Order: sequence, then structure tokens, then C-alpha cells
Amino acid sequence: MTVKISEEMERLLLKQNVAVVATVSPGGIPNLSLKGVVQVKPEGYIYFLDLYRGKTRSNLIKNPTIALTVFSVREFKGYQFKGCAVLIDSGPLYDEMVATWKIKKINIIGNRIIKNIRKGFSHGRSETFLPAPRYLVKVEVKKVYNLVPRSMRDSSEGPQS
Repeated sequence: MTVKISEEMERLLLKQNVAVVATVSPGGIPNLSLKGVVQVKPEGYIYFLDLYRGKTRSNLIKNPTIALTVFSVREFKGYQFKGCAVLIDSGPLYDEMVATWKIKKINIIGNRIIKNIRKGFSHGRSETFLPAPRYLVKVEVKKVYNLVPRSMRDSSEGPQS
């Protein structure tokens, strides 16, 4: 059964722009990687584009079980989403998400440039140099865990799944 994604969860996923994604190889070896969140559907879907065809892809082909974690150190909030992934490498949904990613990427780069100019800082790395997306991952969320300890949550944050 798909779990709905609250407005707060969606806000955090889209604000952070990246999630830590966990997959497992057939030999039981975990793989963690950072993936850019492109879109969230409140009915229980998270979309991210993968720019490579490495461990994440090979693991998901053999075992579609996936976990994503997103958090904000500043807000002391976070969620873990567990579910099932579907890989999509063409078609209207893929094209739509690539177009959305291109707009997000431009905004991320622009914001980073403005921030770096204000602070007088540049590390010489940028999303500008990332390769084009190779495939889309559609995650159907089956469980959500609130990473804030129960004793520290306010009543609006609800129970941990």
C-alpha cells in the first residue's frame, strides 16, 4: 500500500534538493549515494534522476527495494522513505522530469553563484559539470519514518510510521 506524503515531507524533500539513497546488492552489500529529488507526488511517489548507470541502477534492477533519507540539520528535521523503485529511461514522464530537472538545476546554480559572490567563496565545482540524466527512478513510498525523536516532536508532526 502506498503511503501519502505530507506537505511538510514534500517541502523538506524539495527544499533540500538531494536525498541519500540506499540500495542493496544481490550479495547484501549496501550502497549509499546522493540523488537530486526532482518531484514529489503527495499520493506517495518521489522522483529522482540518476546521472550514471552504476551501483544504484544495477542494485535496483535485481532488487527494487529502496530507502531515501532527507534531512535538514538547520531545522533538526528529517524523514526516511522506504519503498519500491521503477526505472524509466524514456517516454513522456521521463521527458517531463528531465525538463523539470533542467529548470531546478539552473535555479540551484544561480542561487549558489549569488551566495558565493556574497561570501566571496568558490570551490570550483558546480552542477554545471554533471552529465545528462541517464534514467528516472520512480519510488512508490510504502513506509515513512520521522527521524526526529518522539520526545522532541511537536504535536503537528504526527507519529512515526
